[in-house]
Amino acid sequence: MQKQFLELYDEYYPKLYAYVLMRVRHREVAEDIVQHSFLKALDNLASFKPRRGATFGSWLFQIAKNELVDRIRQDAKLTFCQTEVLDLNPTAISTIDQLLNAELAVEQKERWQKVLCAIEHLDEEDRELITLKYLADLPYQEIAKTMNKKPNTLAVMLKRALEKVRVDLGI
Repeated sequence: MQKQFLELYDEYYPKLYAYVLMRVRHREVAEDIVQHSFLKALDNLASFKPRRGATFGSWLFQIAKNELVDRIRQDAKLTFCQTEVLDLNPTAISTIDQLLNAELAVEQKERWQKVLCAIEHLDEEDRELITLKYLADLPYQEIAKTMNKKPNTLAVMLKRALEKVRVDLGI
């Protein structure tokens, strides 16, 4: 059982970390939330029973989402638009590295900063959707279970959210 959990950890850690880091923009806070999420999942693994097609991934992301909400309530200083997310240790998370490349030029980092700030201007649901889709790289089926929406609804929501980002960026 422990070996299987470690395999799941290896599979989901980068995605979960990307999701949480995008939301809180503080490396230490994100690491803490992800650690708590995995510990909570491990403690409750015996009680995990997939319902309505839920997967371990959607269950884990729901735990992380709850941990994130609790942490944000505790610390109102957690904000978006900080460059820390762009300066990650390349070994810490491959998903963001693919998007941002550890050796981005300053102007490219500035562009990403503007994109991240534009995402911040979205409502909570749109930010969560973009983060789960593009940073956590989850398929619509898993996002649907995490957000309690239908996959087709999510596709429409994502298109609208991205359009809002484009308008905010003036493109």
